[in-house]
Amino acid sequence: MKRNIIYCLSGLAAVMTFASCSDFLDQNPDLRTTLDSEDKIANILVSAYVSGSGSYQVVAELSSDNVCDRGITKNYSQLLEDIYEWSDNVTTGNDSPRNIWSANYSCIANANQALSAIEDMGGPVTTSLKASKGEALLCRAYAHFVLANLFCMPYNPDTADQYLGIPYMDHAETDLNPQYDRGTLKEVYEKIGKDIEEGIPLIDDTSYSVPKYHFNYKAACCFASRYYLFIHDWDNAIKYAGMALTSNPTSLMRDYDAIAAIPNSSSRHQAYVQSSSSANFLVQAATSTSGTLFGWYSTGGRYAHGKLQGTYETVAPKYGGPWGTGVQFKVGHTVLSSSGKYILPRIWYTFQYTDPVAGTGYSKGVSVLFTTEEALLNRAEAYVMKMQEDPSAVESALADMNMYASNLFSSGFTPMTEESIIKWAKETYKDYSQLYVGKTSDTSPQTLNPKKELFAAPYNALEKGGPQESMLQAVLFLRRYQFLHEGMRWFDTRRFGITVYRYTLDEDDETVLQITDKISDENGTPDPRRALQLPSDVIAAGLTPNPRN
Repeated sequence: MKRNIIYCLSGLAAVMTFASCSDFLDQNPDLRTTLDSEDKIANILVSAYVSGSGSYQVVAELSSDNVCDRGITKNYSQLLEDIYEWSDNVTTGNDSPRNIWSANYSCIANANQALSAIEDMGGPVTTSLKASKGEALLCRAYAHFVLANLFCMPYNPDTADQYLGIPYMDHAETDLNPQYDRGTLKEVYEKIGKDIEEGIPLIDDTSYSVPKYHFNYKAACCFASRYYLFIHDWDNAIKYAGMALTSNPTSLMRDYDAIAAIPNSSSRHQAYVQSSSSANFLVQAATSTSGTLFGWYSTGGRYAHGKLQGTYETVAPKYGGPWGTGVQFKVGHTVLSSSGKYILPRIWYTFQYTDPVAGTGYSKGVSVLFTTEEALLNRAEAYVMKMQEDPSAVESALADMNMYASNLFSSGFTPMTEESIIKWAKETYKDYSQLYVGKTSDTSPQTLNPKKELFAAPYNALEKGGPQESMLQAVLFLRRYQFLHEGMRWFDTRRFGITVYRYTLDEDDETVLQITDKISDENGTPDPRRALQLPSDVIAAGLTPNPRN
């Protein structure tokens, strides 16, 4: 029997993924027949979230400009090297593109089985079935969104119909030899939007025993705000961010004072991801090395966020962030003496024992997928993009930016104004991330800076150094800080056409010896490597690969 694409898409709820054809034929071909109660439908949706391998955060973070090559004497693996170098043939592993692809399509398959079973029971005619349908639609939309933002080119309304999408699985598959095509990116996003809009009104937080591990209402609305931000629908991004934040967003702010009171820095990572935090909307625990790579460990020190980015572009820029200089963070970054990594408490490492006696099990990276901070920054960015048509949008953007920033500091913070931000962007950092190669006695990397030239439309049409572009640069800086270690920076470099360089550093961890590569849209065309290559077995099964120059 010819191997078909469904094996590589989802494994038909994992039965088909690794089974031989003869083994598969011995199985019940319609797994939905076991979903004959409301409880069973709700239970299968637990498997519509990534909990095993397949989290996107390591791939996305190491693909971004938050890391560089800090020297072969530091710990690394072939997988990390492949990801860092944007290789089309990445070594397999829990955090590999291959596992991201299969894990998300497995989540989609489980969501589709739940949706099919709901229809078999007469549709969402009860409170429980309505809630399950809403959750299934959000899970399906989110998994496709993650895949599209990794394996497709960046979305732009003017070009989305010209780029390849991914197969959008909108039904439970029972055909033993289904045929798939990728369609267009526009079609994928339209289907994601349809699932979001249909799903959110059905979400019922009371149906969950622990809402923070499911698509609860705030998480769903925050996801919607991200989706609409990415497709340049500023009004809906503002609308849904507001729905996530409620009429009292200050009540949802993170308690950094409580985190700061924890003396053990590694324990702060655990406190950051607690489901009890009002700032955390959706928590994920995945089998991943993310907890050690971005936590209190020397693991993966070669390709990491260290002194170069930390002191010139992210957590402690020499000439200050848009909030100025002299601020004191409640919970600042930590420099690991063992590896020199600069880290923020974002992802918590824990170990799940399968055999406590033998000491075997799985490394888990616990992270937060949607937060109060994201909703604020999504809304602020959307307001900035409305500045020209709506003068009041400036004050609205500043209100959200200052609410976000003021919560970070114990002292020294003065609320940002349009004038102070323009000064920061136009005078403090006059040029866009100038670079140098080679080490000389009178050369320092002070020309590196947080401000990045934006080559993607419509952002490239903004007046450089003007009020709107300066405000946008400030929001991007806040986003880079907030989402450090979580992978969102890769998505932002794609959206805005930010050039991503590959630096090789000297032993001082801040002198650039060589620029080995870069992803750039400077010629007016997005670099094809903005989209990861499809897994080799998926290509072999018949899906069109992403083009390469």
